[in-house]
Amino acid sequence: MIVVFTDLDGTLLDHDSYSFEPAKPALHLLAERDIPLILASSKTEAEMRPIADAIGIAYPMIVENGAGIVGFPGRESKVANHYESLRAFLQGLPEELLHLFQGFGDWSDEEVASRTGLPLAAARLARKRRFSEPGLFSGDDRQKAEFIAHIEAAGYNAAQGGRFLTLMPRTSKAERMAELVAHYRQSSGEDVRTIALGDAPNDLAMLQAADTGVIIANPSHAPLPVTERETHGFILRSPAPGPAGWNHMIHAR
Repeated sequence: MIVVFTDLDGTLLDHDSYSFEPAKPALHLLAERDIPLILASSKTEAEMRPIADAIGIAYPMIVENGAGIVGFPGRESKVANHYESLRAFLQGLPEELLHLFQGFGDWSDEEVASRTGLPLAAARLARKRRFSEPGLFSGDDRQKAEFIAHIEAAGYNAAQGGRFLTLMPRTSKAERMAELVAHYRQSSGEDVRTIALGDAPNDLAMLQAADTGVIIANPSHAPLPVTERETHGFILRSPAPGPAGWNHMIHAR
């Protein structure tokens, strides 16, 4: 069987408008063929539920950059709620670094809406976090390297997405993808072939781990590097950005 894993912002959703309208033909194709579509995003569960409902799917979802899985009967992610401890850690950083990172927990609903382009109601959902903290780092390269060293020493990862640097437990979308592949393999009794689509550095591990990875063009940031798997044809690139590119590549597979 085939299982499709997809990032949202800049991939299935347009980077600016957050619309998936151009991808609807490919979404209908997946539905007609009963191919599971797993949303894998830095977004929260509260944000992703309305998107899944609008698409018309009820599959498990990988939330907050892989920090958790929701909608996985009997196997909800065992990752604890890290958000409060992560916020407390940030408040204890050395003085030089203390105010260089600002995240959703530092901003009001209105500020999150302004920085993301989300409607106010959606920004409110984006602040309902359980595991991870997206934000912006305002220091120089030396300070950023020191900041990330502190993050990693405390057992967290810093994942660069299309817009934000996201701090999270040491896990990834790729690890959660592997859990779900094992689940589908066991429940179906079939081999599972995976297709993963994404546009940003925090998607790269998932793209590398998939049988076929698809890099969706996103002119708003630098393209992902060419890896060995891409040189061997296991990772492809879309000719168009966002949901239009997504639609093209699903039909091409």
